[in-house]
Amino acid sequence: MHYDMKRVGKVIQAARASKGITQTVLADRVEASLRTVIAIENGKRNPTFETLYKIIHVLSIPADLIFRPDVPSATPEQEQFIREFLDAGESEQGLSIVASRAIWRELRNISSKK
Repeated sequence: MHYDMKRVGKVIQAARASKGITQTVLADRVEASLRTVIAIENGKRNPTFETLYKIIHVLSIPADLIFRPDVPSATPEQEQFIREFLDAGESEQGLSIVASRAIWRELRNISSKK
């Protein structure tokens, strides 16, 4: 796997800081040493797949931030919408799709008239 270790470290560090989690707490939660977490955040060490998986899970960050940095990530509102959609039953999902398509068509019609 090829990715920029420094960029990955910065993503992890920013996500950890935004959650108010210390490096020590992150190390504990992902069952790694503090030295390992510091090295990962500083871009000096590649995390193992298992450690990276745990970091992504503990920090609740989209894996795309690590593996597909060129793809824009969803906003928190978009992520919440997707979670609610996936939690809905099949009939609710169907209704949601039909309603959303109708709304988008109407919004496009309004935009094209401007």
